[in-house]
Amino acid sequence: RKMKSEVPKDEVRANSTLTIGKDQAKTQQAFESSKDPTECYKVRFAAEQVSHHPPVSGFYCECKERKICANAHVWTKSKFMGMSIGVTMAGEGVLFLGEHDEEYVFTLPCAYARSILTVPWVELGGKVSINCAKSGYSAAVTFHTKPFYGGKVHRVTAEVKYNPTNTIVCKAQGEWNGTLEFTYSNGETKVIDTTKLPVIRKKIRPIKKQGLFESRRLWELVTNALQDGNIGAATEYKHLLEERQRVEERQRAATNTLWKPKYFRKEGDGWVYYSPLWKTHC
Repeated sequence: RKMKSEVPKDEVRANSTLTIGKDQAKTQQAFESSKDPTECYKVRFAAEQVSHHPPVSGFYCECKERKICANAHVWTKSKFMGMSIGVTMAGEGVLFLGEHDEEYVFTLPCAYARSILTVPWVELGGKVSINCAKSGYSAAVTFHTKPFYGGKVHRVTAEVKYNPTNTIVCKAQGEWNGTLEFTYSNGETKVIDTTKLPVIRKKIRPIKKQGLFESRRLWELVTNALQDGNIGAATEYKHLLEERQRVEERQRAATNTLWKPKYFRKEGDGWVYYSPLWKTHC
């Protein structure tokens, strides 16, 4: 799957942070009315299932103009917990900042689907680490799940440490989908309201122009049936698609043909996009 978004340049600060507090409708209007491609930063995204056993997916996004990209691979482990389903996100990602020639390696939180038999809702939980070997900084981020009685949802806390001196330089707290407050060791504070960040509509090719294995085209009949509320048809289409994939897998096994991803290459224990910014020198 490949897609892109175009972000108006006047919505991006010099320090690579999206402008906070502007009206989202105004941002979308500026995006829609922008006719000159030079007025926008393009963010490109690609994702692909790179392995079937185990089922591993690769993700990559980049903004060449800002010399920023991120690459990740992940596979999930699910378990039922009464009225909830927990999903462990195994794997890791790398954020590359070309202007500083720095790489930040990060892990991913767990996801939980709660009240699955009544009114379902989703939250994140667990610990995430972020490390940059070059700068010497690291961060420990904790996504707090809601207590059984009382308590707030979507809470997150974090500490940023300068490893050479083992010094805490910043602490953060708040809601990962709401307001976050950052307190620095010099007493300075900053607040980010994620609900006021501009939302930019992504662009994708029409389904008929997509590749045969792109998600929207591959699952088009299933999606259409679900949108029509026809669960029986959706189940049948899903079964036919999965059976076709099983037949293709048996054919590859019979001919000793390995599955070869289109956009990602195996490197060590992970998967990397075939042409990331850090390999093309930005």
